[in-house]
Amino acid sequence: MLEFYACFRSVYLVYADWELYIYDTEADKIEKILSGFQWSQDHEFTGPLWQRFSIDLDSYAGKKCTFSFRYNGPDGEDLFIDGFKLVEKNESEDAVVEIYEEGKVHFQDQSTGNPTSWEWTFEGGNPATSSEQHPTVIYPDAGTYSVTLKASNRSGSSTYTRQQYVIVKQQAPHAYIGLPDMPYYSPWAALFIPKGGTIAYQDQSRGKPTSWSWTFQGGEPATSSEQNPSVTYTEEGVYGMTLDVSNGAGSSSDFMKNAIQVGGSQYAWNIAVEEQSLLGTITMGFYGYYGGTNWLGMLKYAEHFDKPAVAVEIDSVQVLFDKTTAIDETTPITVSICLPDADGMPGEVIASSTLPASELVYDQDYYMPTKFKLDKKVTVDSEFFVVIEGMTNNEKDNPYAKDDMSVLSVRRDEGGKSTVYHYLEDEDPLSHKPLGTYKWYKQDEAVSLAIIPRLTYLSEVDGIQPATEVQKPTITNRYSVNGQQVGPAYRGIQILKMSNGKARKVVR
Repeated sequence: MLEFYACFRSVYLVYADWELYIYDTEADKIEKILSGFQWSQDHEFTGPLWQRFSIDLDSYAGKKCTFSFRYNGPDGEDLFIDGFKLVEKNESEDAVVEIYEEGKVHFQDQSTGNPTSWEWTFEGGNPATSSEQHPTVIYPDAGTYSVTLKASNRSGSSTYTRQQYVIVKQQAPHAYIGLPDMPYYSPWAALFIPKGGTIAYQDQSRGKPTSWSWTFQGGEPATSSEQNPSVTYTEEGVYGMTLDVSNGAGSSSDFMKNAIQVGGSQYAWNIAVEEQSLLGTITMGFYGYYGGTNWLGMLKYAEHFDKPAVAVEIDSVQVLFDKTTAIDETTPITVSICLPDADGMPGEVIASSTLPASELVYDQDYYMPTKFKLDKKVTVDSEFFVVIEGMTNNEKDNPYAKDDMSVLSVRRDEGGKSTVYHYLEDEDPLSHKPLGTYKWYKQDEAVSLAIIPRLTYLSEVDGIQPATEVQKPTITNRYSVNGQQVGPAYRGIQILKMSNGKARKVVR
């Protein structure tokens, strides 16, 4: 069986139908097995909704085939596809289900007699019982397990057990080093800490490892067999680490090179290593960009930075722009270091730098920073803000032109960390007319801007107490839309495979 989910609507399929084809590579034969337009007609479907498709492939059993979705016509409708997979059918009495640890089994009730209630029992499963007709069960541990179903209606009940039905295999682990969420991240090092800083590493490996072997260049201790060790760095430098994990099914290794910078000077931002490939522009439709040119009365943006473990000196700021077009190329773009006011919003300006819009840097293939050298070096030993302002929203009718400036940013899932504030014009709550006054607001959505101050640690500490749990999933692999594995420095659409087993589509 072929199974997948598709989300679309049918109204425009008359102009360009999407069709699914199967190609028998040995017989050199191609066959259309689904038409979105015809299916919509047969099922009176309008959409847009997610639909589950299940297609019988008995005639292709044992053959090597490929599948392709095609559009026929000049203009059609968007099509989203998920969960595309092949499913083996085996309804014999001796059939078994074979999965790996943490795998899911989707059970189907095939009882006769029109039952109205169901009582499932899953040995070794989670949940262990279910009253659903078609439950989904996760099996966390290796072993061989039985499944029992009791189906009932008003006339009575019947119970059936399939002995040793689910075989859960142990699989070799996939090593993955996790870093805590702590100040500061850097484009050039995973973490930037002062001398004497401590990092609580996290094992984020998949596949249930039972043993761990860490090595820490420049760290104390230099090695560890703990699952989640804490390591202190007492000497200035740039260091890496390795993690080897194993279980009864095999082993795996992960390493990070030049990942930890201890002491010295470095550029810092609020974007983690695994998030760097998510950099893009946040569009607000007709209203422009968040973090750039807009027609909503946002004049300034501020990136918030946590208090450093020890005092730091700031002498410059880099900004990654994604759009740098200005009608007036002399338009001043200003970056400032600000301390919090009594309300925790950007307040006193302690240093700044201004460049004309003509000097903003942009490259369509690479992330190229624009450097703002501050008018003076400043020392900061508290939380602080980097404020950017001056991205205007002018337009010309003849010839048509408009300002088009924005800062690259990362937009996280709901509940993620937000570090951005915006300076927004007040409006009358009834008429929604602008009042000419402005106020700072923290961005409710989880966003960080690619604003990168250069910090120099001025002393060392006895130790940092970082967060010990890493909640957010990490990226394990990156793919282009045609399935080729790619690196982080890649523009366009990427499919990201996450450590929690999910996938995300990112437009960069």
